[in-house]
Amino acid sequence: MIAALLALLSALSFATSTVVQHRAATTVGGGDTGAIQLFLKLLRTRAWLAGQATAAIGFALHGLALHNGPVVLVQPLLSSGLVLTLVLGFLVDRRHPGRPLPSRNQWIAAAVVVAGLAIFLPAAHPRHGAPTGRPIVLLLAGGSAIAAALVAAWWSRNPKRPHRALALGMAAGCGFGITGSLLKQVVHNAPTTWPAIWPLLLMVAVGVTSIVLAQSAYQAGALIESLPSLTVLEPVIAVIVASRAYGEHLHPGWLHHTGQALGLLLLAAGVIGIARAEMGRHTVLSEPA
Repeated sequence: MIAALLALLSALSFATSTVVQHRAATTVGGGDTGAIQLFLKLLRTRAWLAGQATAAIGFALHGLALHNGPVVLVQPLLSSGLVLTLVLGFLVDRRHPGRPLPSRNQWIAAAVVVAGLAIFLPAAHPRHGAPTGRPIVLLLAGGSAIAAALVAAWWSRNPKRPHRALALGMAAGCGFGITGSLLKQVVHNAPTTWPAIWPLLLMVAVGVTSIVLAQSAYQAGALIESLPSLTVLEPVIAVIVASRAYGEHLHPGWLHHTGQALGLLLLAAGVIGIARAEMGRHTVLSEPA
């Protein structure tokens, strides 16, 4: 299916962008480099600019995938980007002896993510819905994403509150899922009239808010608190919104529902495993010799 291929190419583009930008920031910036100074340096770095261009290509491919297929197929496939980032990072870092390579546990966790997707997608067997969604559902979804972001930001403003990273990661995951649902509406309607303009404005608002929340979640606590909730909630929320807005549905029947639930559980377990292994690796690297 062309939508699945485009979704995988989008995930590959985002993974490439992540690896390139991370390596460029690591190479250019020192430990005492401020955020503004680092950003100004990166603006003059070809590799980082290439990473930004690759991310733009990934977003365009994401839109094309949603134009050709249902949200409930495209959004879960984007979760493969986490595994692709691990693979691409290994291919790049193995040429640099000073950089740590993924651990055995990370490779096992990545295999679990792949297994989860391999089980979920055939069991989901999504049905195509309408090309455009119900405006009231999309408005409510976008408003809910903004409300969740405000609640998470309010909760995390006090550094002493528990699970700040978890709250921010959950809000970001919901926002990214709703952004994907809004993107499907945008790619099917040119923004020439107000009924076609407001979904674009809402998508930008929710998308930018989700990016800020994700970065705040990474700063607020351990990766294992924010990354699993963010990665798993994105496709789950997208499936829920798409079913109500576009009439897309997963394949019915207890056998298919069992496969869908098992696939999502494996996906969550794999993401948690990757985050836990990443934390363990950084802990070892930060320990004094």
